[in-house]
Amino acid sequence: MKTNDVTGRFKRGWVGIGIELGRPGIGTRFHDVDKVAQAMARLGAKFEPKNPVTLLMKDVGARKLKEDVLDEKVLSAIVECTFPIEKIKAALIALKEVARDVDTVFSVDCISVVEPDGSLPVDKILSELEIPRYINGKTNVGLGRPLAEGEN
Repeated sequence: MKTNDVTGRFKRGWVGIGIELGRPGIGTRFHDVDKVAQAMARLGAKFEPKNPVTLLMKDVGARKLKEDVLDEKVLSAIVECTFPIEKIKAALIALKEVARDVDTVFSVDCISVVEPDGSLPVDKILSELEIPRYINGKTNVGLGRPLAEGEN
């Protein structure tokens, strides 16, 4: 998600969600990661196949993690998925709800292509849900090489 100018994973009309559980310094168990992943799967999330958490999933449809890792503790784990912009509000609401059921902290990244007018597609949705967007986010300015094909 940090190199979209090269990978082209995130397209206009779609928003990537990165849910980083356990940081800073608290850690998380995979049973909490599983709860978050399943909350996103119920909404039709497309999980990033190259993400290490996705590789631990045993059930492609429900996105359930393998049973033998659920009690393992890690410093952090990132659930990475994408949604069409129309589903982002529901995804963020689901994350607010699942936050009550996990025994750790998590941060949420919203990844998108900036609109031609310089706006971010999620700003209005974040505002409606009273979720602050911090100005110190990461912006890819297209310096990566080779540039991804298509509209980024």
